[in-house]
Amino acid sequence: MKNRFLTYLFFTIIISSCTKEKIEYYSFPENTWNSEDIVKFDINFEDTIRMYSLDFSIRHTTSYPYQNIIFFTHHYYNNVKISTDTFNIDLAFYNGEWYGKGKGYIREFTGPDYNVDQFYSKGVHTFELELAMRDNNIKIDELNHISDISLFVLGINE
Repeated sequence: MKNRFLTYLFFTIIISSCTKEKIEYYSFPENTWNSEDIVKFDINFEDTIRMYSLDFSIRHTTSYPYQNIIFFTHHYYNNVKISTDTFNIDLAFYNGEWYGKGKGYIREFTGPDYNVDQFYSKGVHTFELELAMRDNNIKIDELNHISDISLFVLGINE
C-alpha cells in the first residue's frame, strides 16, 4: 500500500510540474493566411507567482513552399500594448524534410525553442499574431498552405 501511494505521489508531481492548458487553434479559411487577418488569442492568467511559458503550434500542408514562417506577436494587457516580438519559426530542415509530425499531407509543428517564459499580471492578456512573411523583400499578402495556428500556455512550477 505504501509503495502504491509513493508511486501515485511521484506521478502526480511529475504530471503537475508542467501542465499544458487546453489548446485552441485558429483555422485559416482555405488554408491561406491573408496579411490583413490578425489572429487573436485571449489568455486568462490567474496565478501571478507562477511562471508561464507561451508556445506556438502550427499546422501546414506538405505543399507549403517555405522553410520557415515569420510573424509578429503583439501583447496587450488592459488594452495597452505591452510588447511586440518577431518570431521566425523554422518548419523544415535545409533538405526540405518537415520538422512537424503528421500523416497524409498535414504536418503539425510545436516549436519547443520558441518559448517566452515569464510571470504575467492577473487577468486577460491578448496576443495578436500578424503575418510578416516576405519573398525577395516583397510582402506576402496571401500565405498559402497554412491551415491552423495556436498559442498555448504551459504552467511551470518551480
